[in-house]
Amino acid sequence: MKKTITISILIFILISCKSTMKIIEKPSDFSTVIEYEKFQGVIFSDKALCFLCLQDKERFTPILNDIENAERILTQKIKNANKDLINQGNGCPIINRNLKNYRRQYFGYIDNNGDKIIYTTFVWDRYTLWDKLRGYYKDESENWKTEKEMVLDGCSYNWEIKINLNKSELFEFDVNGVA
Repeated sequence: MKKTITISILIFILISCKSTMKIIEKPSDFSTVIEYEKFQGVIFSDKALCFLCLQDKERFTPILNDIENAERILTQKIKNANKDLINQGNGCPIINRNLKNYRRQYFGYIDNNGDKIIYTTFVWDRYTLWDKLRGYYKDESENWKTEKEMVLDGCSYNWEIKINLNKSELFEFDVNGVA
């Protein structure tokens, strides 16, 4: 009897600890803010403007399952993709150690092979006092929820990547430069 109760409690704990993605806000007709684990992101519809990106691509609106899949691929493969640590260290975050500290923007498109791609931008969302003293700060506006963020420089506080959902691959991993 004790064994059955213990197993039941463990199963309950495991089920209740499973992180689920949830919609927390719909700030525009073209964007949906989500929360997952310890970060927030925004899913943009196929009709949303993606400034200076995806102009010649067939777009689609990602669903929660697409984003969960993209995040799983990212978590599993970012360390290898980031092995060169471009524009990281020396006061800039190491990306694969800090994924939960970035807010995301997700745009979906179909590539020439018919694969579903999630183009994702990342902006640091956990500034410390030391970061602020060095001139890094969080944009407190709500614009990131309705339009693509464009940040120049800022090292690994700002980066982007494309995630192929069909092939479970990461590509076009770009980390901002250091000014």
